[in-house]
Amino acid sequence: MLRHSKKQVAKRAIVALAMAAGLTGSLAIGSATAAAPPSALGSNGQQVKVCVRAGNLNFRAFTINGTNQNNNYVASPKLLLSGDRAASRCYALAGWYWKWTVDVDFWDDNDAKLGTLQCYVPLTAGTDTHTCWF
Repeated sequence: MLRHSKKQVAKRAIVALAMAAGLTGSLAIGSATAAAPPSALGSNGQQVKVCVRAGNLNFRAFTINGTNQNNNYVASPKLLLSGDRAASRCYALAGWYWKWTVDVDFWDDNDAKLGTLQCYVPLTAGTDTHTCWF
């Protein structure tokens, strides 16, 4: 299992508190949005498609944590990797834009965290979605 540095853990805690405070404020004045789209196709971050290769039987769900197109550190909701676990499985997170190195946390059937892997999302590309294979 991969471990986080104290700085990474602190950063995630701050982000979680900031997100909770922001959501509370947004609910009081209107609807909250996860991420505004970048200005042009693949020009300031990309959507991420998480794929796991056949044989990763324990991987049930994942979250993505990292920098979005607005240079904010954000965390995605927990998303299920459905399908035949003996085969490759993918999930594209639409409407969220990431850039640079992101952390992908994986979770098992008992909702226990299996570990964190990283993926580099290029700032610019000819497409709007970047695939991260694990």
